[in-house]
Amino acid sequence: MQCLECSAELETLDGKHLQHCCGLTLQEYAIRHHMPLDLLLSSDQINSVESINDYASVLANPSSRAQTLLSALLLAESLQQQGEFSLIENGVRRLEQLLWYLQSLRQYGFQFRQEYSYDDDSHRVIAKNRLKTPSGYLQGMTPTVLDHALFSAVLLAEVGEFHAGYVFLRLPKNALAEEYIEGLRNNFQIRCKALDAVLGPNKGPKNGPVGAREQVEKQLYRTESLQDAHRLLQLVEPELGQIPCANERFYADVPVAMISKELVFDSAHFISDHPGKCENLHGGRYNLHVKIEGRIDPLDGFVIDYGYLKSVVKHRVIDQLDHQTLNYVNCDLAWRSSTELLNVFIWEQLIDYLPGLLEVQTYETTQSYCVYRGPKLEEMQKMEENNPLKYFANQSLGKSYLRGLLDDNPAEKLKLVSD
Repeated sequence: MQCLECSAELETLDGKHLQHCCGLTLQEYAIRHHMPLDLLLSSDQINSVESINDYASVLANPSSRAQTLLSALLLAESLQQQGEFSLIENGVRRLEQLLWYLQSLRQYGFQFRQEYSYDDDSHRVIAKNRLKTPSGYLQGMTPTVLDHALFSAVLLAEVGEFHAGYVFLRLPKNALAEEYIEGLRNNFQIRCKALDAVLGPNKGPKNGPVGAREQVEKQLYRTESLQDAHRLLQLVEPELGQIPCANERFYADVPVAMISKELVFDSAHFISDHPGKCENLHGGRYNLHVKIEGRIDPLDGFVIDYGYLKSVVKHRVIDQLDHQTLNYVNCDLAWRSSTELLNVFIWEQLIDYLPGLLEVQTYETTQSYCVYRGPKLEEMQKMEENNPLKYFANQSLGKSYLRGLLDDNPAEKLKLVSD
């Protein structure tokens, strides 16, 4: 076999040769030369099993930096169990990020491993990039926030998202997460808004313990304002700017793209005070197109994950509207459940979760549809309550001096009026 990097003739291409030849791992080599791993690996390199005896003993007192880094990975639920080992796994695009962690985590006995296995679902050999250590080496370790800048930087690197200038964090619902969010507010005046609990996949390995990859409940946090996001990024910049790969997600100048997701729901409605058949209750199928604009994340290639987009629209919109009478869903729709006002309602349900929201397009029929581009999140946060489209929700309704005229003849109000 000829190495395509240095042209050397080899009996077997392995990581040791590549390390000295070009610094690539086998997986990176396969990607660069668009080759399946199956052609590069020998049978003894696939599904190999290692022993904890291959791991050296650890320091008795790891540094505060190592403790903070590992604590953040624990909160991010990036530390997983597999047999006798604890491991941290990330994709090939984040290899440098893993190695940056390894500088500190060697104090806990972690070592880097690129492991290869045959995957029955995809019918090919796949590679996993992992930092591993015997689980016994971590006994007695208590998660704690010793350095907010480093702790926050690792959280952003692992579970942070950056959309339209706002920072999102998806954290487990536990005491450490609450302590961390409260610490940001009290110590750094960084406010985070807790959004509805959302489901997110655990980062557990595919062949890990039962349930490791099941959907688990998380709490979604978003910086309340653009100023809060700016303060958070200022706090983490000295550390996040040093974390390979992660710094690109938040600081690099990358292309912008627009994505769209279509969902369908069936609803009934009627249009009050309308001189046509639409005044009668009738039903139909709505095709909803939600469009998002934003930076293409250099680590995952997405503007936003379609799975997350779908879950947000389903939770915030579809579950409210599907097989319902729109007029009884919300007072904003009770008077006129027109497609125009429906789009405004949908926008307001989504903008907290999708600050990169560009457009909402709803088809009532194939020939009739409405396109709406609403205010950005920062603009909505500044809007006054006096919104002409929210006439019946306005608290000033009923307080006009003209309402006194309703009492001219109280007895008349008891009569049933009919034509």
